[in-house]
Amino acid sequence: MAHINFQPDHLIHECEDGMALIDICEEVDVGLSFGCTEGTCGVCELTVLAGREYCNRPTEEEKDYLYEEDLEKGMRLGCQLKIRKGDVTISWKGNRAK
Repeated sequence: MAHINFQPDHLIHECEDGMALIDICEEVDVGLSFGCTEGTCGVCELTVLAGREYCNRPTEEEKDYLYEEDLEKGMRLGCQLKIRKGDVTISWKGNRAK
């Protein structure tokens, strides 16, 4: 079993290995928002603070949307992220109202 630490919400959730973050967020109530769910809108931008080695590699959609230097710093699109195993910690900024 994998563990994901939702840093801004101070919530740790156990999930099956290989589970998509978008599916995990259906099980737990966290403040992460999803928009298009296809990796094109950027609403679900987040940063993997720890455990990058336990996540899937960035998808082509992420490579098209995010800058290479941001990917190197751990930025990902939540709708594309899968937790393969181990302990992963993520953080994100809340969406601001206009």
